[in-house]
Amino acid sequence: MAQSSRYFRIDEDILLEFIYHDQGDAEKYRIEVDDNGSEVMFLDTVDQNPYQARHLINELGSAVVNFDATVVSGYIAIENFAARTLLLQSGKTYKFDLSALPSPANFAISGALGIYSYSATTMIGTFTPSQNGKIEYTYPDLIGGVIYVDTRANPLFSSPDEATGNDINQTIGRYHAVKTPGTKDTTKYALLGYDSTGDYDMHNYINNSLEWQGGNEADLLNYQSEATQNINYILYDSIRLHLKAGFSFAARGYEGFLFEVTAGRLSGVQNYLSQIVYLNQSNYEFSNPKPFILGETLWSKYINLKVPTLVGQNAEFNDRFYGDGVIGSSNLDPTSNYGIRFALLDSLKTIEGYDYVYTGEENVFTISREDEFADFTVVVEDATDGDYFNIYGEKDNSLANFEGHILDRIRTSADDIVVIFDVDVFEQIGTAQIKSYTTTFTQYEDFNTPIRFRPVINQANIAVNFSVEVTMRIYNQTDNTQIVKRASLTIDQANRYGKKLSTLKIDNPNILTEVYNILPSLASNKIISGFITDNLPRSVKTVPAFVERHNVIASSAKVNLVGTGDNTITKDVEEFDTTDFVNEGELSISVPPFASYYKFAIAKKRGDDFDMISFENAERVILTFNDGKTKLKFNHVYNKDIDMGSGEVLFTINEANATSIRGMQTDAFYISIDNGTEETMVTKGKFTIG
Repeated sequence: MAQSSRYFRIDEDILLEFIYHDQGDAEKYRIEVDDNGSEVMFLDTVDQNPYQARHLINELGSAVVNFDATVVSGYIAIENFAARTLLLQSGKTYKFDLSALPSPANFAISGALGIYSYSATTMIGTFTPSQNGKIEYTYPDLIGGVIYVDTRANPLFSSPDEATGNDINQTIGRYHAVKTPGTKDTTKYALLGYDSTGDYDMHNYINNSLEWQGGNEADLLNYQSEATQNINYILYDSIRLHLKAGFSFAARGYEGFLFEVTAGRLSGVQNYLSQIVYLNQSNYEFSNPKPFILGETLWSKYINLKVPTLVGQNAEFNDRFYGDGVIGSSNLDPTSNYGIRFALLDSLKTIEGYDYVYTGEENVFTISREDEFADFTVVVEDATDGDYFNIYGEKDNSLANFEGHILDRIRTSADDIVVIFDVDVFEQIGTAQIKSYTTTFTQYEDFNTPIRFRPVINQANIAVNFSVEVTMRIYNQTDNTQIVKRASLTIDQANRYGKKLSTLKIDNPNILTEVYNILPSLASNKIISGFITDNLPRSVKTVPAFVERHNVIASSAKVNLVGTGDNTITKDVEEFDTTDFVNEGELSISVPPFASYYKFAIAKKRGDDFDMISFENAERVILTFNDGKTKLKFNHVYNKDIDMGSGEVLFTINEANATSIRGMQTDAFYISIDNGTEETMVTKGKFTIG
């Protein structure tokens, strides 16, 4: 199963991961619409008007838990575990994807604890246990496994893969919000799934508020019945909101956050594909079993969501969600991307029995409707000439194209790109999957050279098999974004990779190796070295090695240096054409055909206030212009009127360089810091020809 992720830092405490579904195997990303828990409800913002803004609300996903069945070394493997013992819940429905078996119809679940059926069309086996007890799943000539049926399921087998995370669940603090109509306050949202009075009513606002002009709970149920009858399935992409370790919105003075995903119609109206409200008392995040560091931040928890895909979607769903239900009535914009809005919550209030949140600082952007990097893959393969694995990236199934793309990107932009391979090894001991090794390889160059990797299997004598799982990250160090691809390979010959290798036979093993140029009087050398080291002057300087770019703002100013003499440091700085603070990308300077000085002030936005970024101890602050053919870098100019500790930096561009910049094919410039070991981008902007 191919998987592609894009990462976006949307808040200092939240990292958004957008996961595109596998375009080549869309059925794995479909959720059936039926009567077993797949509740699809539409909420009209204008009652009975399907062409105004509409919410997909309380869409729970299927109550069915799915399993993949495969063959591994003479065993039936369930979800890649050989002879797995399943603890299932009586009354639930479980489906087994048997398409990987040679004869799917021969898979069986014996016993009288429930009903098992098989569909030759879908190659899906369905099992619904009705009473507690012990039974077996079997397949001819293979070792099967045991199924225990009880009043509770193993947590691993209780949560369906299809669950969308878009439901309203008061017990865990997951809410939905709708904009309040008829008010000029665009920051005011009414909550569904919250009742501070103690008399819980999920739909209190839409059922009872006179200001609400949209649908109510009865309308939601009518849409649910219609969807069950007319929509077979919905295809989904996934979103994971990673939460920073130790996050606390309360400590930052906020009540939580609102997150929503929209899609545009041809009319310009936006439909809400997903929306959640997270309050400080909410607890529906999960602990990440594999926490990771990105952007010098540890991400340890996450929230999962699924949104209906905008590419290749079931027309039945589109006609009902973006139209009036008639075939061909959908007016979804075929070029629409995913609209993302994240907003921090300034306050939570109860007014006349209804609960409201008020949004504050927000981040609004779009994500491409389909994977722009679908032609990128990561490969892990068993080497043909030895007991090791080759790991590498491909573009359009070509290693050369992969390298060519990265080198071209580096050459035609100011981006610094590295490729990182995270490798995990899992050993299957009995029915347990044990992680035995993890490592990371980083490529700064030679992107067409595969990584050679040989694991050491700790329990090679008893391991049923082992898996090598690889995550490839194409990491842009300049803007702190990355493209993520994953792949895995399962090997059933664990003994090939044990701790002990065959002994090499060496002729004449007693030959001594003679070593020349041995330094004489080693003790004396140590005394001299120690004396020099102890008497060298020393100083300690703290330098900024990383600048967190989220919410960075900056201003620019044309300046003159006035005063007598040639000493730039002592001259006075005279400012003119000063701009206000703007967000990254909106910063602008004018480059005339003669020498000019430019002053920048750079800060970090904190709500309605900001903190100036200190460059006081930076080794170099650099202004860069780069169009792929010409690259010009300018170091910061020191001056008595420029306070680097308060985010101020000064650069000069002479006449010759100004002429070169004015002739560049791109209009971007970058400000970065360089502390000798690495260069980190702080902000960027655009220039005009003055």
